[in-house]
Amino acid sequence: MTVNWMKSVIFCLLMAVSSSSAQTITGGASYYARSFEGRKTANGEKFSNYDMTCASRKLPFHTFLKITNLKNNLTTIVRVNDRGPYAKQRVVDLSEQAARIIGIYKRGITRVKMEIIKPPSDADSLKKAMNENDIVDADGKKMVSNGYMLSIWRTRDLPHALLLINQLHELEYIQNFYVLKKMNDHRPLYHILIINIASTQEAEKLKDYWERKGFLRVKILEKA
Repeated sequence: MTVNWMKSVIFCLLMAVSSSSAQTITGGASYYARSFEGRKTANGEKFSNYDMTCASRKLPFHTFLKITNLKNNLTTIVRVNDRGPYAKQRVVDLSEQAARIIGIYKRGITRVKMEIIKPPSDADSLKKAMNENDIVDADGKKMVSNGYMLSIWRTRDLPHALLLINQLHELEYIQNFYVLKKMNDHRPLYHILIINIASTQEAEKLKDYWERKGFLRVKILEKA
């Protein structure tokens, strides 16, 4: 009885520790079909396969997740804006762009790790300080581009853009990444940029590189 009681206590303690620090979930991942493009998500947004979003059964809307493909260790950061998936073998459904970036597009269900991450604490103050056409780094320092610029992704969500450029800095340590604010339909749109590109030829090479990485709407911007 004593041994069994001790085992029960140890089990309960382990469960308490894992649940209190449970910021990580593992399971199967798939992605949205293109037929979902433009449909309303569970939080009222229009779904876009060009965004970095996902469906989760229980995580709160606007939760940010670092998704890692456990087969190849490729990662990206997505935001919860929909409910699902409801198949037992899956824990998340990704937009097509997110699926391409981590290498699961057209590969069926893939095992992934999901880590809950917090948005940058200074994102709100930076949003208020940024004017249209401002270019800033991850710390909010204003920059000027002296060459062509490459927009590799854009979003309405500044915290999401900041999280992604921090992750890109970790992965792509040769290049620096910045955020450009432009107005679109009277609302801010935040571009993740590579700046100071010397020529159109270099810009085209970088465009091809990032498209091969899975980014679907890479765009060359003219010199500032």
